[in-house]
Amino acid sequence: MENYYYIFFIILSIIFIVPNLLKRFNIPVITSIMIAGMIIGPYGLGILQLDETLKVLSELGAIMLMFLAGLEVDNETLRGELKNSLLLALFSLIIPGIGGYLVGEYLNLGFIGSLLYAVIFASHSVAIVYGILNELNMVKTRLGTIILSATIVVDLLTLLLLSVVIKLGVGESNIGIFLLEAFLYIVVLLLAIPYVSKYILKLFEKLHAQRIHYILFIIFIAIIIGEILGIHPIVGAFICGVAVSEALTKEEHDELLNKNLNAIGYGFFIPIFFLVLGMETNLKVVFNLSNLELLLITLISAISLKFISGLFALKLLKFDKLRSIFGSLLTIPKISASLVAASIGKEFGLIDNSIFVTIVTLSIITSIITPILAKHIFIQKCSNNNH
Repeated sequence: MENYYYIFFIILSIIFIVPNLLKRFNIPVITSIMIAGMIIGPYGLGILQLDETLKVLSELGAIMLMFLAGLEVDNETLRGELKNSLLLALFSLIIPGIGGYLVGEYLNLGFIGSLLYAVIFASHSVAIVYGILNELNMVKTRLGTIILSATIVVDLLTLLLLSVVIKLGVGESNIGIFLLEAFLYIVVLLLAIPYVSKYILKLFEKLHAQRIHYILFIIFIAIIIGEILGIHPIVGAFICGVAVSEALTKEEHDELLNKNLNAIGYGFFIPIFFLVLGMETNLKVVFNLSNLELLLITLISAISLKFISGLFALKLLKFDKLRSIFGSLLTIPKISASLVAASIGKEFGLIDNSIFVTIVTLSIITSIITPILAKHIFIQKCSNNNH
């Protein structure tokens, strides 16, 4: 029997020690934990192996991260910046999406394979973006609100589009019904949860544990219903966060978020999510030169399309040079949607192994290098007294 005390000791040591060691090099917390995961994981030194327990804890971390991202969205600020958020989302969804489809056609991936590339090129990573903005205390700023909101819109749409591509790939024809179900699912959650939550949270006004139990309860109800409909769990978790936020007063929001939910999420589950992402990453694929042309075409086109589309949108929104570059960099990382798309595409035979390795490499590079560059830009902006 494996010694789980040993496993959790290693995990907690990494979560506690590694970010503090790498902080002096301006490496973001999430990046440092992912790097640690690569080193100790099965593709590194093999100190820890991925088992079902770690995978479940990682999935719970992703769910908590998305819920907290939704909960942190300031709905009043979001309404005020809705047009601006949609402009950034539109640019960073359509331009890279069309570019991804054309690159897929150039690589002879066929119609479904090219659509899959379009989804991957268009995708963002709420996990990375929210993690960086939260670390830099930028979630509530105007730029932070616009970036996070746009990222969320793009991530939700790409996950839904991914579901559509998969259904097309396996020959299903009821796409219209699925989209209608997804729309109704989101609308019902946004309308029902605030209404019910106001009553329940008032009922348990002084019972903090019961309030947390209630919130976890509705998150998992939303996820289970979403799973039945074929909607990714992180979509339900995020929508729950936005809906619960609508039901809370400012005092309740701060109390629930800072004293309880943040402690549960960032104290344990969310770092495990990033650690497992690192452990699942095989660095050897980056150095596989047999598909160098394929890798370079994908990498250069995906990164440049995202950066240019984000930069153009943020310039239209009248942000200065450093803020525009910072925001554009945060549109580049690809983790959840792209890795899910790659694994499902390979499983259903929509892409071959060389394309799969290319997408994994794209995810590795964009999710590790981009946050470091973004943080460097942020520090430069602070030194220029522009923050």
